[in-house]
Amino acid sequence: MQRFEEVRDYQADSWDRPRRIVAKIERTPVGSQRRFVVTNLTDHPEAVYRDFYVRRGAIPEQPIGELKNGLRAERLSASGFCANALRLLLHVVAYAIVVLFRAAAAGVPEVATASVGTLRQRLWKVGAVLEYGPRRLVFHVSATWPDAGLWLQVAEAVRVSVGGVSSRSVGPPVATGSVGE
Repeated sequence: MQRFEEVRDYQADSWDRPRRIVAKIERTPVGSQRRFVVTNLTDHPEAVYRDFYVRRGAIPEQPIGELKNGLRAERLSASGFCANALRLLLHVVAYAIVVLFRAAAAGVPEVATASVGTLRQRLWKVGAVLEYGPRRLVFHVSATWPDAGLWLQVAEAVRVSVGGVSSRSVGPPVATGSVGE
């Protein structure tokens, strides 16, 4: 059960003027949860909370969190400004590639909204032996890899999205039994 309340003209000791507080109060089986938002918007409390502040969490906070936590963009430890700027730029390009990857695999529900950490854990950070030639890549992965089917779905979705790539160039991962275990 949820309800929304407002407190008008609340002034904390450190504030220079009174402000409006919107509160979302929710009762769950675990207990009660309270969330408070300080705002100058005049809409109904539920509209302020759901239509503005909840949506605000998706953009820009989510991409910033993905950059910091998923791609480790906060690790700018070089001593010079230019080196750190280049590192940050590379992280942003990596995030742009993730966005394109999600868009290409939008038909696969597990990938379309997955976080960078989930993608890394389920699809990218997998022990494999790479066999390559001038016209093909073959990944030899463990026969017990639980996400091989998901990888095949994603590979096909990306192939279709990119277009122009022949169906022979993106084949199934070849399970060898011991690699990556």
